[in-house]
Amino acid sequence: MEKRARYYVNGSGIISPQLTYDDQQFLETVQEYHTNVLTCLTPDFKAYINPIQLRRLSRMLRIGLSAATICMRNANTQKIDGVIVGTGYGFLIDTAKFLEEVLGQDEKHVAPTHFMQSTYNTLAGLVALSIKCTGYNNTHVNKGFAFEAALHDAMMQLNENAALNFLIGSYDEADPVQYTINSRVKHYKKEFISNLNLFESRTDGTIQGEGSAFFSLSAVPTEATSCSLLDLRMIFKPEDEKELNDSLNQLLSANELSIDDIDLIISGASGDITNDALINSVCLKLSAITQIRFKHLIGEYCTASSFAFWLGASTLKKQAIPEVVKVDLMQKPLPIKRILILNQYMGRNYSMILLEAFN
Repeated sequence: MEKRARYYVNGSGIISPQLTYDDQQFLETVQEYHTNVLTCLTPDFKAYINPIQLRRLSRMLRIGLSAATICMRNANTQKIDGVIVGTGYGFLIDTAKFLEEVLGQDEKHVAPTHFMQSTYNTLAGLVALSIKCTGYNNTHVNKGFAFEAALHDAMMQLNENAALNFLIGSYDEADPVQYTINSRVKHYKKEFISNLNLFESRTDGTIQGEGSAFFSLSAVPTEATSCSLLDLRMIFKPEDEKELNDSLNQLLSANELSIDDIDLIISGASGDITNDALINSVCLKLSAITQIRFKHLIGEYCTASSFAFWLGASTLKKQAIPEVVKVDLMQKPLPIKRILILNQYMGRNYSMILLEAFN
């Protein structure tokens, strides 16, 4: 077996459709939406970004840079050796603005701003410039595996050099045009619902969300360490439930664990009656383990698993489960030591992430 480092989560910062940028709250206040496109609740950006720089940034760049800044403040570190970001679709709105300008100007005298802010790696570059990090910089554009690919990249880097400290991020934005297009192929619900009633809606499609999250990951724990990342797996289009179960067993076996060692499962069910079938079937057979869900709070997007990662890390650190994410009244007594994140995106991308409490 190859030698692996330990991976410690030493800080986090997240901006989402819920009030998550405020570290004093842990989903005590819940935002309800009556539209199928959920957008981020944003802080006062001037608290995190220089006002001169702020006026030149697009909305999602402001969100991403603020999330990274919150993460670094929580981690209480200034030393970052690399920035790794995952995104499914990149900056859709700025891409659309750039293309509209190209067409409107007949491909002449096009301002560079929208083009510069529409490339996938813009956020990773912006964060690196802001913190003066001249080390490793990479952006993974892997649709439903984007955040997991960024995590896996950092894990491999730490296996090579345990002295490094990485900033791992994700972002995806909600675009009304994308919602309309994808609704035609039943990715999103056509009927408007309350996001808090997402799992009561027994129809095809889910609701669209967005968000940006950053985590400080290293092989050395600090006073700010919330938990450790044990391992992860990515499964593309599993044929059946057996393939998912086999992958889960392999993940547990590789970490010398059994399913009885898992205290909490974070399910990535999205409220889509078709795409949730496989993950719900697996979770049903694991019903003896306490389970929670999160996509009714933030909607579905390629890197929604980063919210689950934040939720899991916060749960392990605070040893508390917010009422709004609970599936049923059966709850395993505290403490919670290990969490399994079981996510799916559009019925294609399935991922499993193991987190363990730090003590």
